[in-house]
This record gives sequence, C-alpha cells and structure tokens, in this order.
Amino acid sequence: MGTIYNRNKMLAKERQQKILQEIRNHRAVKVSELSKLFKVSEMTIRRDLEKLNKQGLIERVHGGVLSIDGTAFEPTFQEKEIVNIEEKRRIGRKAASIIKENDTVCLGPGTTVMQIIKNLGNKHITALTNSLNIAFELSKLPRVRLFVIGGELRMESYAMVGPETEEYLRRFHFDKFFVGVNGFSIEHGITIPNPSEAAVYREMINISRETIVVTDHTKLERVSFAKIADVECIDKLITDAGMYEKYEEYVKELQERDIEVVVV
Repeated sequence: MGTIYNRNKMLAKERQQKILQEIRNHRAVKVSELSKLFKVSEMTIRRDLEKLNKQGLIERVHGGVLSIDGTAFEPTFQEKEIVNIEEKRRIGRKAASIIKENDTVCLGPGTTVMQIIKNLGNKHITALTNSLNIAFELSKLPRVRLFVIGGELRMESYAMVGPETEEYLRRFHFDKFFVGVNGFSIEHGITIPNPSEAAVYREMINISRETIVVTDHTKLERVSFAKIADVECIDKLITDAGMYEKYEEYVKELQERDIEVVVV
C-alpha cells in the first residue's frame, strides 16, 4: 500500500477521495488495509466505501473493494484472491464434491477453480488445464493424471491461449468442464475480459459433456468484454447464497432454461 495518511481531522470527503485513489492505484484492496492506512476504524472505512459505491465509483465485495474500469477491466489472480474468499471456498467444496472417481475433468483458470483443486482430496481423476497455477496445484495430487495445454501465456490469469491451444483441445472428450467467469448474464451470457481466453473456453465447452460455471454472486448480471457462450450452453451454475439478496427470480428463470442452480 501507499503513504500512511495523517488522521488529524481529515474531512470525510477528502478521505473518500484518497481512498478512491488508493483503490484505483491497486485495483483491489482489503477493508483492513484501508483502515490501517488512514488510521480510522473499519466501520468508518465501510461507511466511506458505501458512499463511493452508491456513486458507482467502486464495487463492494466481501472483505474488500474493487475498482470499476469498464467491461475490459481484469483484476490479476492475486487481486481476486482477496475478495469473497469464503464464498469461493464454499463453491469450491461443492464443485469438488460432484467430481466422481475416474472422471475426466477440464479446468479453466481462476481463484474459484483453485478452491476446487484444494478440495479434491484423494480422488483418482484425469484433469486437463490451460492454467499454469492450476496445473501446479494439481501436480501435488498423486492420484491425478494431468494434461497441461501449451500456448501463449497471459500473465494476468496465468492462462495459455491461442490457435495451438484450441487445436490441441479438439483431440479430447471430457466429462466435466469447470469455468470461472467475470460476468454471468441471462441476456448476454457468460463473459470474461479477454477474447483469446474466451475462444479457448468455447472449445472446452465443445469437448465436455457437462459445463459447470463456478462464480460468486457478485458476477451475476455483470457483463465483461468477451463472450464465451450463451447461458443455454451451460448445464450447471454453482454460486453462493448472496444471490438471493438481489435475484429472487433468478433461479427460477435459469431452471426454466434447463440450467441446474446449486446455491451454497
């Protein structure tokens, strides 16, 4: 984090402007970090963040805050790790529980997918991924037969992309594909910031019998830059109970489209 600010009766409006600048500089920040930085209570920081959120300047997430920079905005893996972690852990545990012995599983990158790996236990599966950090975690599990796809590395997500990646995928058929997204919209489909990654995930949908989106509720009804597919192309959504706060009819509408919704 940046400079420690002097508490000497800094006006709330001035503090909020400085908070906004910190968020824009770092893109993802914890409430606790802002509290230490500005030498005020976490309750005061939350009030400041609520005001900034109402102005549409930031996005509040559990335990922290993200900057809003349009549909092409892409937090890094490290930035995403700090937000909604408890929700991601619950989603990861549930997703791991539906993976059966001897399943063939395709895994995209992302912090929620990482939680699936951490909850796999001692299951014997065949896994394929285009993500370097997901591959590294899978390599620690002795009963996992692992395939790692090559291609051009995107440092923002540690994902391999490109025509070679897509071509390699066409050699396989998988039982399940787990994918994390930046946006999930009934109207606009599942989306992420990067078109090259979106193209890879369309191929993963094509080679998998079942496509399962794993995402926390803050991504629902958001739209990112690059479309992967329409929601009708997925089979299951695993998300957290926060969706009920804003989307009471959301589950019914998805179920009407033959999409199973699992809320944890």
